[in-house]
Order: sequence, then structure tokens, then C-alpha cells
Amino acid sequence: MNKLRTFLLTTFVCLSLSTALIYTSCNKATCTGIVCENNGTCSNGVCTCPSGFSGTFCETAASSVITFRNNTFTPVSITINGVGQTIPVGGTVAYTGLYGTIASGGASTSSSTPFGINTADGTLGSVIVWNKNIPFPVSDTLRDTLNVGRSYFFLRLVNNSAYGIIDYYVNYAFEYGSYYYDATIPNDGKTYDMGYYLAYSSSNVQTQNSKSGVVWKAVTLPFTENQTVTVTIP
Repeated sequence: MNKLRTFLLTTFVCLSLSTALIYTSCNKATCTGIVCENNGTCSNGVCTCPSGFSGTFCETAASSVITFRNNTFTPVSITINGVGQTIPVGGTVAYTGLYGTIASGGASTSSSTPFGINTADGTLGSVIVWNKNIPFPVSDTLRDTLNVGRSYFFLRLVNNSAYGIIDYYVNYAFEYGSYYYDATIPNDGKTYDMGYYLAYSSSNVQTQNSKSGVVWKAVTLPFTENQTVTVTIP
């Protein structure tokens, strides 16, 4: 009887060890030959993917969106990865890409001369430029706002005088950042957008009318992003 018990116990132990070895061997073998891409890890024959990737072998990058918003006073021209669009004032445009890639390009804005105002080249003030190199996010939408920095201000002119303006200076007599335009601005009391100019604590605007009258105005700035000043000529 004791011999039978010993035999049965030995058989049970051997079978248990064999089963464990077979299970362990099979469990290890399930990841043999499986390559999980993009730093994915294999467990029990299945790839576990990091954020931003999916698929059997983590081979598929997630698609996501970057939205650019125009916070300026003029339309913005933007080109990202070779695709150009125009962002209206206060509006947005979107670009779609794969996680791990870069939204690369640039944007610019400037003030065109309003209807009824004449300048030599049809533009006013400085051109504001942004360079963009933004990774597409893991998922959802990344929002990027285009602001004009505090080193510039946007000028608006109102001519309430008895005569039309024939030219104007911004930052008159400054060594740097002085602007001069032969611009015809009618005396109609309307507000005209005149573009972006370098901002100084002593910035000024000087206009001359058709009767050679000169009006000089000091400009007070808050030195914040997207700052604007309206100068009224009496």
C-alpha cells in the first residue's frame, strides 16, 4: 500500500511539474516572432501600445488636429507643411496630421490700404511674422493662438478735420522704427486701419493735411499683446 501511495504521489508531482513547464514554455513562446513597433510591448502574444499608436503591432499613429486662431486685427496668411490658408480676423483654420510628425511652416499678416486711401505699394506699416514647428498631439485638438507681441501696436486714424490728410509719420524723428507714408485719408470721420508699428513709451503720430497743416499726437500704450490705438485728427 505504501509503495502504491509513493508511486501515485510521485506520478502526481511529475505531472504537475510537466504541466507547469509546458505552460511556461507555451506562455513564453506566444511573443516569439512578434515585434511591437513604436516602443510597444508584447505580453501573451498581444502588443500593448503607448499613447498615440494603435494596431496589431502598434504600427498606426493617431490622427490629430492643430487649430490656429487669428487674434490680430488683419487677416493672416498661413502655410503649414506646404498647405496655405487664410485666417480671417477672429477666425480659425485647422491642420490634420499624425502623432509624432511636425506641423512646420509660418504665418504673416499686415495691413493693406483701405478703400479710398492711396499709398505707393498698397501696404501700410510692418509685416508681422510667426514661425511654427509644432508636434501634432497624441489625440484631440491642439489650439495655437496667433498674437501680435507688445513690441508693436495697431494704429487706427480718424480724420475729423476740415481737410484731407496727404501724409503721416509714426514715431517721427526716431532713429529706429520711424515710418512715413504718402497716404490720402479723406476728412469723412470714418475709422481707418493703418497697420502695425513699433511700440515705444514715447511713440507718436504726425499728420499733414492738404493745406500744409501739421498735427502731432503722442501715443499712450498699455504694452499688452494685440494693443491698438485710435488717433483722431480734429
